[in-house]
Amino acid sequence: MSVLDIPAGGTPLRKICRTATPSIELVIPIDATIVVRGENREDLPLRPDQAVYIVGARRYAVYGSRRCTALAVAMPTAALEEYTGPAGSFGTIQGSAVLTPTKKFLLGTLENTQSPERLSTYFLEKLVLEMVASLLLEGRGAGGLATPSVGLLDRAMSQIAGYRTDRSLTPTRLAHDLNISMRQLQRLFSSIGSTPSREIRRQRADLAVSMLTNPAFRVLNVSQIAQHSGFADASELRRAFESMGYSTPSEIRHGVQTRQQSVR
Repeated sequence: MSVLDIPAGGTPLRKICRTATPSIELVIPIDATIVVRGENREDLPLRPDQAVYIVGARRYAVYGSRRCTALAVAMPTAALEEYTGPAGSFGTIQGSAVLTPTKKFLLGTLENTQSPERLSTYFLEKLVLEMVASLLLEGRGAGGLATPSVGLLDRAMSQIAGYRTDRSLTPTRLAHDLNISMRQLQRLFSSIGSTPSREIRRQRADLAVSMLTNPAFRVLNVSQIAQHSGFADASELRRAFESMGYSTPSEIRHGVQTRQQSVR
């Protein structure tokens, strides 16, 4: 992840994508409209409220009429290929409610890389990956993922997985994003013995459990883990754990630490 310093007057800034594995490059204008040119020499203008992803690019160029900046984020293709097109393709993200908070988070991460309280590299990479996946999912629209082998329930599960860390995700928003009524959404989850609210809560709780049991996240307290998992606070996280029949957050974390100490 880096900030591109784009020169004035339409002079191109050429970006070489040196990654060990095939990657998806996400470019987000920060303070002005820019033009991105891919290897196929197709020009794509982008406003600050838009973004573009480039699949499998070895290089691309960025132009600006005045000096400005943009964010460039490279992510492995294998982690995001279900949301994108074939190698060499462009995709525009616009009208996204996720773009602005994602941009702020990424800029804040770059500004605080020297902070002694910064999150672990692993955790940051995980958060960035989930945010980019949410952007791509929203950019394509849930309908864009629909194929004969991918049913409505799979689309709903993918939507929840992509937005579970976003506290604004509700059954109402999920139904809207899937372009179905609340009654249809409720019937959909009733067919598997669940509800939309329960599935959103379960996926958030499972994410919290994975963080509590991962040594890389031990620097985070329960309140921080709750917030990064999509819960409002630690109390809501504990209520969710109780409703799911899980142990308390402290018990889950203590149990893992006890087992690790016993191995030593």
